[in-house]
Amino acid sequence: MNTKTIILPILAIVCGLGLVAFLGVTDNSESNTQNTDKKVEAAEGLNFNKLNQKDTSMSDYKEKKSESEWKEELTENEYRVLRQKGTERAFTGEFYDHHEKGIYTCGACNEKLFDSKTKYESGSGWPSFYTTIEGNVKEITDRSHGMVRTEVVCNNCGSHLGHVFNDGPKPTGMRYCINSISLDFEKE
Repeated sequence: MNTKTIILPILAIVCGLGLVAFLGVTDNSESNTQNTDKKVEAAEGLNFNKLNQKDTSMSDYKEKKSESEWKEELTENEYRVLRQKGTERAFTGEFYDHHEKGIYTCGACNEKLFDSKTKYESGSGWPSFYTTIEGNVKEITDRSHGMVRTEVVCNNCGSHLGHVFNDGPKPTGMRYCINSISLDFEKE
């Protein structure tokens, strides 16, 4: 039996117990629902950078295409990540270990999103940036998978890019953790 076979189930159990402890799960379901709602609100308050934006419809974006049009333009994997909010596996994407100078653009619509000057090695396995090109990335509260996170999408077409966390380097303290498949690159 290798180490991964032992460690991964243990990590899953520990993470699950941590989530249960964080949410304060009790046998009293009515009070648990109230407590959970309060704790989710409190958790949102701990995050930075416009976390409490409400979800938006596709009509809020400049680039207006139907999902069938997106399916025709994107590969199956691009569509899964960009349009269905999927995630690529860590350390597998084209840009996680990419060091050329230039601009990272949206893989769906070519909107300029991140400058290579703001890219850094986070060790996460995904391209990480400490800031965005002003106004081109939108942040939306994401409550999927039993967590409260901040999803980042292209502000031009609404395509899913990844998530942002407040554990990045100075000067912003932010880590925009982005799927490589959500990006294209324009070399300087």
